[in-house]
Amino acid sequence: MTGRWLKKAFLIGVTLAAVVVLAPAPPPTQHFPDRQRVVFWHMWGNEYQPIVERIAKRFNESQAKYEVVPMYVPADGSMTKFLLSASGGKAPDLVSQWNPVLGTWTDRGLITPLEEVMTPEEEARYRREAYPIMQSHATYKGKLMAMIAGVDVTAVFYRLDHLREVGVDKEHLPKTLEELMALAQRLDRKDARGRLRRVGFLPSSWKTLVPCFGGSFGTSERMKFDTPENRRAAEFVVGNQKRLGFENVSRFVASQAADTGMTQPLIAGNFSMLLDGQWRVGQTAKFAPDLDYAVGPVPPPKGGKPSASMTDPNYLMIPRASSCPKGAWAFMKYWIGMDDAESGGRNVADMDWLPYCDRVAGANVYQAYLRKYPRFRTFVDLVASPNLQKFPVTSLQSFVTTEVDKAVEATGRGTISPEKALAGLEATVADEKARQRRLGNVR
Repeated sequence: MTGRWLKKAFLIGVTLAAVVVLAPAPPPTQHFPDRQRVVFWHMWGNEYQPIVERIAKRFNESQAKYEVVPMYVPADGSMTKFLLSASGGKAPDLVSQWNPVLGTWTDRGLITPLEEVMTPEEEARYRREAYPIMQSHATYKGKLMAMIAGVDVTAVFYRLDHLREVGVDKEHLPKTLEELMALAQRLDRKDARGRLRRVGFLPSSWKTLVPCFGGSFGTSERMKFDTPENRRAAEFVVGNQKRLGFENVSRFVASQAADTGMTQPLIAGNFSMLLDGQWRVGQTAKFAPDLDYAVGPVPPPKGGKPSASMTDPNYLMIPRASSCPKGAWAFMKYWIGMDDAESGGRNVADMDWLPYCDRVAGANVYQAYLRKYPRFRTFVDLVASPNLQKFPVTSLQSFVTTEVDKAVEATGRGTISPEKALAGLEATVADEKARQRRLGNVR
């Protein structure tokens, strides 16, 4: 076979493989063929997949009109699969997504505004009782475009056995970020060659801490990056990395085992204090139930804001091409507990997530979950904080978040200063917005 034919055969093989990988699997057989089917694409695999399936099963048993058919779609390629299905008019009826897609998909007309399926009374009740951060994530250009299955909030996890080494107990945790950093320096451990063996505190991303310093990334209408507050946050994180040594930090991070099971950083003990999300509580209980640790809000810097952090949502969205939008909405309500707080409390607790409002948080089943995992209460208190923030939702959301992550990585390596990184973000985003405007993709 000639080189040309070999190349052609290879390209055909790659194309066929891509089709197999990206094409949605056929939906499973219905158990209730007389009902309206609601095909639900979700991204929760591993131990969470059977939980999602049980939630769907409970919903199907709770009523006789719809049958939710959950289908696991791996996160890698999930966006491409949805776009292909939507363009072909074969989209699922409900889709979950944790990537920053709400602005882009809404502006492309791929998502159904929830006002088309909600009653006016349901919308009024949601806006009245949902926590501010939940409403903020769910809303784009003044319209509710999604429900938030769960939101990720950041807090500080403290290894109390490490703190006792330097005479600190859980009743005397740091009250300011400056105090936390002073404590961190006492907890650092190095070997004879000066290489890090344990780090007291190593925030890897200044993006997470921006709200603590009173900063933000602006709004959907006007994003902003290079502000005094944002510079303070970036300089704080980069200054700590510089203190430990950029090369030393890079070597230490590269040496860490996989963040799973017994080797996750809190259990492994490679960090004395670390920023992490609410899911870590349940994971730690599973793999290290006797671990002695505490959880608390990120202590604010002097002049900063308490109970603050960036947050990330898990969206539930109804595609415009959904064949059963009313059924999708019925399941969304059931999932979060909008009509039945006890059902919602059970669903949210099973997923190790945060409720969308006080009513669900107060459900008997959710309160039982908090008694079982008392450290989780820190996150329940945090989710109601007015100082939580989200990244602005725009048509450029995915592009901008990628550029911010690049800036975080570059400053973490010491290859660019925080001031130049933030100024560069302003210019890069402005250039991309102008380019997209010329193409007619943004206004």
